[in-house]
Amino acid sequence: MTANDPNSPAPQKGLSGLAIAGIGCGVALLLIIGVVGAVVWTVAPKVKQFASEFEKNPVKAAAMLVVRANPDWDLVKTDDAAGAITVRDKKSGEEITMSFNELAEGKFRVKNSKGEETVFGAGAATPPDWVPAYPGWSAMGVGMKTEKPDTVSGTFTAQVSDPVEKVRAFFDEKLKADGYETETTATESGGGARAGTAIKAVKSGEKRTITVLIQNAGNATQLVLTYEGPK
Repeated sequence: MTANDPNSPAPQKGLSGLAIAGIGCGVALLLIIGVVGAVVWTVAPKVKQFASEFEKNPVKAAAMLVVRANPDWDLVKTDDAAGAITVRDKKSGEEITMSFNELAEGKFRVKNSKGEETVFGAGAATPPDWVPAYPGWSAMGVGMKTEKPDTVSGTFTAQVSDPVEKVRAFFDEKLKADGYETETTATESGGGARAGTAIKAVKSGEKRTITVLIQNAGNATQLVLTYEGPK
């Protein structure tokens, strides 16, 4: 099914496909930023007592402030060598390990006691090999990847200089060649003008799903890929 097929669903109005797809990972990152901001506001009058910690390791100190400000967390341990803090959720009893060394690189990594790991941040969510990569794309600042023992899922954002139609043709042809069933629909900007394309690809036998949102962004084309499937 294509955007020109009379049986295709009517294009969505309101938020563009790119904006909608970005909400999930964007909210996750904003949540992290909001937590840090709330911590700074809450403990600002007491920052002096943490001055020595900030001097020794400012990234660790910032992470510790987040932990101390959350009443639902108990500190279990810190591992300076690994650059990680482990906390226990008082309500569920689950232990969560947060990596703080990568914060300086714009990454944030969280791992629970089940071995499930989620990475947030720029370039942190590079898709697995079974997700097509557009030649020459440049990763943008928002992304996430969750790895479980047997599956991987995530969102990856990128930008290219090629026009929307060329990018659409690449993904449509590549996904079909890889054995996916694809469905393509147009996306609209808030003003009703056609702004891009959304491709949903499913490979039922391997339980893999890929969605590609391709958006006109003026002098560039932006992409949001979401994926889920076995490792």
